[in-house]
Amino acid sequence: MKNTKSNLIGGAAFLLATITLSLSLQAQPTNNGAAGTNASAPTISGALTELYAALESSGLTTATNYAVEPYLTYAPSAPGGNQVGGGLLAVYNLSTYLGTGLGADYLGQFSLVSAQVQLKLPTHPFAFTGASWATNIVVAPFALAGVGTGLSGSTGTAIAVTDAGAYVEFGHWWGGRFNTGAAIGRWSNAGAYSGTRYHFFAGWSKGF
Repeated sequence: MKNTKSNLIGGAAFLLATITLSLSLQAQPTNNGAAGTNASAPTISGALTELYAALESSGLTTATNYAVEPYLTYAPSAPGGNQVGGGLLAVYNLSTYLGTGLGADYLGQFSLVSAQVQLKLPTHPFAFTGASWATNIVVAPFALAGVGTGLSGSTGTAIAVTDAGAYVEFGHWWGGRFNTGAAIGRWSNAGAYSGTRYHFFAGWSKGF
């Protein structure tokens, strides 16, 4: 009961931090081209600084139930020359089936920071074999949804983020486990970068 309460408090703090980050990025001044305007557009380095501050204040940096997922992205409907990119998703797992996360994406001339909620269903499809290794292999379909703020290549308005896919979890290292998988999703309200995306990822998780 104590662990569950701590997870809920940590998750709530993390989600609050993601909302604060999103609002602060939307409030940053942009260069609208008007005479005498010295304001600069948001930068990726500035976003990463705020992203880390949000992670630290949420307690994620000291959490024991999280995942870190770097990934490659292919977006066939994006403008030519900007269809391949990548990103990083940091997930705070509230339970075996639910997590909240912060994502940072880069695709050509477009970059995005987003807050997300993830649902997943871990399974052991090979357990029926009775083999000792079978219980160590986890296959988990998942779906996530969130809202993001464009830092470049968009109007900076709320961008809807959705994904669905699956991953395989295996091995043990540094108190955690490896995983690899793929997902298909969409960005909506992202201007020319709206449309379908394909993700291919490999990561590491700890806890749950």
